[in-house]
Amino acid sequence: MKSDKIFDSRESASSALADHIAAVLESAVTQRGNASIVVCGGTSPLATFRFLRQKKLPWHNITIVPSDERLVPVDHPDSNEGMIRRELMQDEAAVAQFVSLATAGTRNKQQLSGLNAQLNSLVKPIDVVVLGMGHDGHTASLFPNSVNISTALSSDDACVIQHPPHLDDARLSLTPRLLLAAREIVLLFFGDDKRAIYEQAIDAGPVEELPIRFVLHQEQVSIRRYWAA
Repeated sequence: MKSDKIFDSRESASSALADHIAAVLESAVTQRGNASIVVCGGTSPLATFRFLRQKKLPWHNITIVPSDERLVPVDHPDSNEGMIRRELMQDEAAVAQFVSLATAGTRNKQQLSGLNAQLNSLVKPIDVVVLGMGHDGHTASLFPNSVNISTALSSDDACVIQHPPHLDDARLSLTPRLLLAAREIVLLFFGDDKRAIYEQAIDAGPVEELPIRFVLHQEQVSIRRYWAA
């Protein structure tokens, strides 16, 4: 099921999304005693994070997981973990649990195996996954036409290493197997250019060319789209 939420401004979209996420997480903790959320990096979720961290939720029972990570130190400006800790895990949300992908920030297979074991131990389904989308149709760190993108898209692992050919740093990315193990997925993006990519991705075509298609062309989890110009 797809639900489109179109807003007059990015701030209103971000505020509405924060309200929705808060309601989902609070309900999950009330029903089961814990909740989990996967969040994307980039600039699109920043305002949502700032609204969300003010919510009086049972944050100590909520686990936050990045959708992907650059293989850089946490204090590097490009680190998703660093951004999430600065922008989301402050104020009320400072006591939330966090699964660090950066602890596997090498190409060491043993470390990656440990990270996959940790991710596999998360209570499923994940309550909400928040994904962004790049101008090239990538999501998380699943980039179009990467050397091993087909393997990543079909992997039985929860997390894989990716080597986007146009980027300097290798990436860690959650896989469709884990991302689709959710109660719902929220796709958050802004601007007419990204909307055009979204419309293109709705049409049938190779997932390897527009990886966001793995979200749009599946029936196992509902999707909410939050967009503003």
